[in-house]
Parts: sequence; C-alpha cells; structure tokens
Amino acid sequence: MRLELDIEPLDLAQTLGCGQTFRWKPREDGSWVGPLDGQLVTLRQSGPRLLMEAVPGGRGVRELVETHLRKGDDVEKVRKALSKDPVLAPGLGRFSGLRIVKLEEWESLCSFALATYANIPRIGKMIETLASRFGKKITGNVHAFPTIERMKRVSMAELSECGLGYRAQYIHDMSQMLDRGRIDRFKRLGYEELRSELMELPGVGDKVADCAALFGFGQLEAFPIDVWMKRALERLYGQTGSYGKLRAFAQERFGPCAGYAQEYLYYNERAHAPKGACAFSK
Repeated sequence: MRLELDIEPLDLAQTLGCGQTFRWKPREDGSWVGPLDGQLVTLRQSGPRLLMEAVPGGRGVRELVETHLRKGDDVEKVRKALSKDPVLAPGLGRFSGLRIVKLEEWESLCSFALATYANIPRIGKMIETLASRFGKKITGNVHAFPTIERMKRVSMAELSECGLGYRAQYIHDMSQMLDRGRIDRFKRLGYEELRSELMELPGVGDKVADCAALFGFGQLEAFPIDVWMKRALERLYGQTGSYGKLRAFAQERFGPCAGYAQEYLYYNERAHAPKGACAFSK
C-alpha cells in the first residue's frame, strides 16, 4: 500500500533518530522503516512530499502515521512561542522539521522503563527481543510490540531470558498492574495528575514518567531530564540541582511548549554541542 502524506514541516532524520522512539531504522536511500501498530511502515521524503508504504496496509494507515507524527501540531506556532527565549531563538531554524512523536501508551511506558541506564542501541535491542518473542508477527521477522494482554501471560522466568537485566521485574510487575481500562483513564488526566499516577508504577521515576507523559500520552508540558539535558541546562542557562528544581525551571521558562523545547535542546546537545558546533549558546 502506497500513499502520499502532507505533514510539514518535517525532517525524518531529526524526528525519528533523536531518541523519542527506538524502532525506526534509517536506510541508505534516506528512507526510514519501522513497525507501527501492526503495520511495517516505510517513509521517504521527496521534496515537500512524504511518501509512505505500509505492509499489510488497509484502512486507517494514513491516520496511524499522521497521529504518530502529530500532524495536528502547529510547529510554526511552537517555534514562534519559543523564539521569545533569547537562548533558543538563534538556533531554532536548524530544527524546523523536528516534531514530537506520539507512541502507543503501553509501548511508551515499557520502552522508557527499559531505557533506564541504557544507551539507545541497548534499548532498541531489548524492545526488539520483547517484540520478537511475544509480539504478533507483521511480516518476515518483524513483530508488533506485545500488548498488555499478552504480557500478562508472560512469566518472570520468560522475561529473565530476554536480556533485560533488573528491568525484567519492572516489565513483569507493570503488566500485572495495568490493563487497557486503566491506560484509557490515564489518557483523560492532566499532566501533573498523570505524572503522579505513573510514578506509582514499578520502574517509573521522574524521567520515565515525563518521557511516557510526553511521547506516549501527548502531554507537551512534560520536560524529561537526563544527563544530556542536565548538561544543556547548566551550559546554556546556568541551572543545576535536583530533578524537581530543573523541571520547575523548564516549565516556567517554556510553558506549554516545554516538550518541544526539550527535544530541540536534546537534539542540539547530542548532535552538536560536544563537537562545538551548537545551535544554541549563551
């Protein structure tokens, strides 16, 4: 199934390759391929056009991809709001195509619980192991991420064989505590209440809660903070201290656009700042 989509502005490499999501892979021809909710999707940009192929295809695929790439976000409005920040303003043009993604909520919780103290290749490998062992086959050796219902039937012994380390216990316990009804209730909560309830789950601390809130539940006020963000906030804003102190600073500084500010800062810090070619500076 092939379709042409209208999602602008969009830079696939910035959006899909900056640590928001872990299952998209780049190809030599510039396209990106990854599984989305039972579909194997290939995306390629051709000028202003976004070309999509999906296997097995069918109704709802266009909406699936548009939702994942948050077509409804007014990115220009976000950038205009953030351009009032004198630190961000000079470099925002470099990231005009960087969009926040929208992951399925359960997958986002598991993915970021697995992401604790692990680099991106390791995180991707753990997610793929879970998918290949317990997820529904899409095509070839590609599997969907396993549902909550399927994971409830997975024993701790089986999870321990997946190379997750101590994170296996988090995934096991989380799958026993959650169901689709509770996830749906989470989706109706505001950011602060959602964050508080997520942190009651095993393996969900400050950072995991904010990552799931932003990338899974679409709460753009969330501002996940890891070592890269700590460096950026200290280097650019002179801010140090606890997670709570830094989160409060970011929410006051960036308001409802905090999630986008976080991605711009995160991408800049990882891709440019260590090499000295950073877009943002004091």
